[in-house]
Amino acid sequence: MSPERSQWSWTGLNAGLWAAVLATVWAVWFLAAFPVWMASLPEWQGIEPYAAVFDPVSYMAWVVPCFLLSITFPVLIAAIYLYLPVDRRVPGLQALVFAILYGAILSADYFVLGTMVRDALQAGQTEGLEMLVIGSPYSLTNALEGVGYFFMGLSTLFAGLAWRVPGRLRRATRWLLIINGIASVLGVALGALGVPAAAMLSLGVWGATFPVATALLAWRFRHDLRVAPVSSRVVRV
Repeated sequence: MSPERSQWSWTGLNAGLWAAVLATVWAVWFLAAFPVWMASLPEWQGIEPYAAVFDPVSYMAWVVPCFLLSITFPVLIAAIYLYLPVDRRVPGLQALVFAILYGAILSADYFVLGTMVRDALQAGQTEGLEMLVIGSPYSLTNALEGVGYFFMGLSTLFAGLAWRVPGRLRRATRWLLIINGIASVLGVALGALGVPAAAMLSLGVWGATFPVATALLAWRFRHDLRVAPVSSRVVRV
């Protein structure tokens, strides 16, 4: 292994590998489930029509992977930070800080959506829920989603800026992360300014770049596991 990787352990590589694999799985799962749920949503006419067509199966099919991604993504960025050589640690640390903010906000957000909001809709207890359901133009949870994905975009942007390692696939990883970050930040900002089409376009770019980038990161960690020195695999007590 090269000198700048000497601090990198077999355990750390495994953590990075599995975090990248799981992030890819959660992203693909969400991208498969979310359009199905969105297609079933009627135009917003109030909470009562919304609750009348509520389908808990298609709803939870996208909420669950979003929650899982919110607790997996910070682990992946932590692994990237530890993987980087010392001279790339500053943008790597910035990426980690923003990833932690994303995870803290959206893990709570999706837990509320997947428990309290779901249970209330199924029980017909709709009073005040227009402030909490995704799909309402007055939704607090939707606004928190925007904040969370803004931080996620900053995290992938700084991770891409920090990811300076040789190789064609590694350069592709870097640019996928940068494009993902820019699209996410701009999409959230323009959506907040009243341009909803920008938010949907941003989601499309996110779907085209994020799972590819995380799959390439998984490949990188797997490759380095194959060449990691045997001594790094020894657990010392």
